[in-house]
Amino acid sequence: MHKPEMRGMLLLLLASSSHALHAPARGDLAHPATGILARASTRARADNGMALRLRGGAPPGKMAPNKGTAKKMSINVKRSPVEEWWFSHPFVTRYWFAACVITTVVSWEKLPFSMPATGLILYWPAILRLQLWRMVTTFTYFGSVGHNMLMETVFMLNYSKSMESLYNGKRAQYLWHLILNGVALMGLNAFVGLLGIGMDQEDGSKIPGIPFLAQPLLYSIVWMWARKNPDQQMSVFGFFNVKAVYYPWFLLAYHLVMGNGLNIFYIMGFVVGHLFHFLTTLHPVTKSSTFWDAPAVLEKLMPASGGGPTYTAEGGSGSTTKPEDKKPKVSAFTGKGMKLGNK
Repeated sequence: MHKPEMRGMLLLLLASSSHALHAPARGDLAHPATGILARASTRARADNGMALRLRGGAPPGKMAPNKGTAKKMSINVKRSPVEEWWFSHPFVTRYWFAACVITTVVSWEKLPFSMPATGLILYWPAILRLQLWRMVTTFTYFGSVGHNMLMETVFMLNYSKSMESLYNGKRAQYLWHLILNGVALMGLNAFVGLLGIGMDQEDGSKIPGIPFLAQPLLYSIVWMWARKNPDQQMSVFGFFNVKAVYYPWFLLAYHLVMGNGLNIFYIMGFVVGHLFHFLTTLHPVTKSSTFWDAPAVLEKLMPASGGGPTYTAEGGSGSTTKPEDKKPKVSAFTGKGMKLGNK
């Protein structure tokens, strides 16, 4: 055979072998395991695409968008009635209530281990001996477990909640104003002690001043709330209504008519509440002072949460609701009853 013919046949063989190497294998000639793996891979991709579509993700064959744009899954957990009630109150109010309950339970004499109430009173010689908790417990003790303690605590929950809601979630601001009122009450309490008012002890001596200032602090809030909601209608026993601006005076007169004399708790609270309202709202110089703003440390510990009407220095809230559109929501003496004859 001639050399050119041999060279041509070799080129044809090389070309045919190269085509065979690069040609895709047909399904009927491929290995059985290869077909099974291919079908499993196709099914897995289809299942993955279905799962992505169910989750709201990208369809199969497309890259998912940036994580920042991916949909977030939210889980709604139903709260218990106790949790609903607890979180229905603003931050400072609910923890003030918790402190009142703890203080009352700790001093309950029926428990096997209890702290005497005299260990919670505002007593400066003991405070100078570093019993600093007395400066807090004097504002969280409404008395021993009983009807009066329960009524005062419910009273505190209602009015502190109403007052704190005017601060538009500024928890540190509201707490700071309570602290300022508490300091003013301590100063006024020293003056009350000079008038001969105090707590008698078993040995015949007297501790000057009011030992517990929780009630005066509460009634200072009542005064401030009444001044910021002067036209709010207060239902008294369900028989008649009193405007909120006159409600503190009604409390004072009611206590006097019932034969209990002038209540020193009311008087101290109303004096401090009026002084605070005057300085932060009415006085042209002091109402713009930054002294009323919460310290930066307190703001960091208790950042604002937002929500609710805006607190304004001039009184009331920053909402645009007209006064005639407001409905009375607060009752001086609340309770549920039934009509006679109902079973």
